[in-house]
Amino acid sequence: MSNALDYLARVRPEAAEHYLKFLKESGRHLDDKTRFLISVVTKVIAGSETGFRQYLPHALQSGATADEVIDAILCAFPAAGLTRVLKAIDWVLEMDLPEFRPENLGRTAEWHEVAELVALHDGRALFLVIDDRQIFVFKTGETIRVYDPHCSHHLTGLTEVELKDNTLTCPVHGWVFDLETGDCIAKGRRPLKSFETKIEEGKLFARW
Repeated sequence: MSNALDYLARVRPEAAEHYLKFLKESGRHLDDKTRFLISVVTKVIAGSETGFRQYLPHALQSGATADEVIDAILCAFPAAGLTRVLKAIDWVLEMDLPEFRPENLGRTAEWHEVAELVALHDGRALFLVIDDRQIFVFKTGETIRVYDPHCSHHLTGLTEVELKDNTLTCPVHGWVFDLETGDCIAKGRRPLKSFETKIEEGKLFARW
């Protein structure tokens, strides 16, 4: 939800709640991935960069691949025209998401060596670049999580600067994430993107 819509839901709930209910009910026979890909298309047609940046993370988190998102953008062409389609591709490129790099399109997930276990310390996030992908690792006790360092709202890049008391706060809209679970605990609802992990011979591996 945008800050403006969140504000209206609080100060004019009698008006905003009807709109929010309509959004919820209008796509209830669609699976999440289809619904969010359609939302991506509508934002391209409307030329809404804010809306596009909001719904692209929804689509990716619901299981859409980069190729499917690109196809959705291209499907907007008859209504949006070439200029808006290309503008949407520009927005994707500005986000610099590894999934959309030409060499990664259609690529199957692989295991990547992340770090030696001795380099990981409880309660401390370790920000790394592994095989051209930014990640960060957070360890609590025996639990180790590997996250994508982008806010799940508009995919804003997150850095160690926003870390405090085992939480990470997005500097743009103030979404707060619990690093022990990845859950969003303030402002928003969607968790951080995390990667499957395994440990072999004293080393941490992650799959993407």
